Amino acid sequence: MINVTKKDIRKIPTITIHIGGIHPSNMPVRITTVLGSCISACLHDPSTRIGGMNRFLLPGEPDSLDMSTRYGVNAMEMLINEMMRIGANRLRLKAKVFGGADIFRANHKLMMVGKRNIGFIREFLKAENIPIVIERVGGNEGLVVHYASNTFDVFVKPIPSTHYRMQEEEKTNFYKKVSKELADRESQNVTFF
Repeated sequence: MINVTKKDIRKIPTITIHIGGIHPSNMPVRITTVLGSCISACLHDPSTRIGGMNRFLLPGEPDSLDMSTRYGVNAMEMLINEMMRIGANRLRLKAKVFGGADIFRANHKLMMVGKRNIGFIREFLKAENIPIVIERVGGNEGLVVHYASNTFDVFVKPIPSTHYRMQEEEKTNFYKKVSKELADRESQNVTFF
């Protein structure tokens, strides 16, 4: 197996994952993504040198039977199962966790997806006895993440929050609209059959 160092991570094949993406590998690959409020968990089995990464958008699990990996539970279980399928041992997995930024500096509890994602991933990994070796979560800057699957090396570059931030007036109008829609729904007391 090829050992990847910091200077030659650019020489190995690159896989880019997007929202709902997972990629396990028993070969050296660079898995990359760009994060805002999403979370990426980089998992690694040091004995087999099998690694994998996911990217999920929403904490927890969907309300229906939707098995989308945009949701944390599905993204984590799918990544773990796919890594085990190619030879990783669940009992040896270690994690590095990234993302969960509040890039829009939201102040409405339903818009704080980043914080909810961080809480979810910490609880999930603790429940599964997968130690978090390092994390870079929260804040208000996005991240570009490059993960060398066979060495567990992760290279992170912050993206200045000015690239994401809404104009102040646009942001205020957006939150007013969301708050009004939520208040309207609560006052309607509609029951669906």
